[in-house]
Amino acid sequence: MKNVLTFLVLGAALSACGGGSGGGAPETPATPPVVVTPPVTPADSVTLASEAVAKEAGLNVIAGAGADESVYDVAADIGDTWRITFDRVKKTYAIRVLSTQFGLSDRSGTFSATTAGNLTTYTATDFSVTVDARTRLLSGNIKLGNMASTVSGTGYTVGDVARLAGSYIFLGAMRNASNGADRFNPKGSFRIAADGAARLCNGGVFDAQGVCSAVPGLPPPEGADLTLVKDAKNGLLVARQGGQDFGIVHVHAGDRGLALFIDRYSRNQENVLRVGTIVAAKQQKIGTEINGSYACAEQGGTTGKIDIAGNVATITNNASGKVHGENVSLNKLGTGSQAVEFDGVAVFKDPADALADYAMFMPVSSSMAVQFSTDRSFLTSCLKK
Repeated sequence: MKNVLTFLVLGAALSACGGGSGGGAPETPATPPVVVTPPVTPADSVTLASEAVAKEAGLNVIAGAGADESVYDVAADIGDTWRITFDRVKKTYAIRVLSTQFGLSDRSGTFSATTAGNLTTYTATDFSVTVDARTRLLSGNIKLGNMASTVSGTGYTVGDVARLAGSYIFLGAMRNASNGADRFNPKGSFRIAADGAARLCNGGVFDAQGVCSAVPGLPPPEGADLTLVKDAKNGLLVARQGGQDFGIVHVHAGDRGLALFIDRYSRNQENVLRVGTIVAAKQQKIGTEINGSYACAEQGGTTGKIDIAGNVATITNNASGKVHGENVSLNKLGTGSQAVEFDGVAVFKDPADALADYAMFMPVSSSMAVQFSTDRSFLTSCLKK
């Protein structure tokens, strides 16, 4: 794009010499200054899309964020909700525990930061998180007290619950808080109505009449009715099931649409505390945009990386050093001949594994995806490099 030149023309006056019978020679007009207007660099498409999503949903930047500070609410995969504040001038951070199932306390300290493109990584002792400046998305690993956790969250808060209405897909991971037993990995469809009523369809899809319906090859689906309400004390969005909390909902304005990070906690019928996370994303087809390299983490540590190229995903495991390839099927739920069309997720399948062993990969924005795997009790968060 060529620079646009703006010329400012100044009037030049002719001065007559005083006295005498003749006029002096006219003065040479001064050369007018040239004012150069630099080209305007437009915001990139991810930023514009994210801002449009936030505006349409009526999201607001979390209170307290100022010129020198940024604030994020995150769901920790252990089953907690924390608020993280960065002071970029003082180089300090503060973690405020908004909800904990483990008696954890606030923490603060100093950080160092490095920026690569749109991603800034904040690092401190037992602390490494990355923020995407385009979407106000935060993800990373934090150890708080004696609990190590992978966290994901947002710099936005919800103004009007009605504007979250729509169809989502979700992946989740839950277990007993005390010992990690009784692993449960829900996945399926999620709908929010304009009045804040929501319904989870675990292991199934909603048909044209809105009924939670079975998917061939999977167990019968299970529905759950929820209500989304704002907590008047802290402004957080809480999902309630019957008379108890289901979890705290953090809303992310991704460039692909709204995404929900749910800090899941409640007691079951045996009064056992269950914890975990659920991530939901607006349902839409995925394609080649998920190609690329992702660094992945769970339980407060890095697990490896995933490189996606077309119909092949190359998986690198940090613990074992193993590198292997898996087949990628886009927009499917289930595996093999019984898989059904299901927009928004990719199925990873190692041909050498049993049919029941597979992973599901779901993008929530251009910089992040989450993965469910049949051999894990935590969701894996993957940051696109």
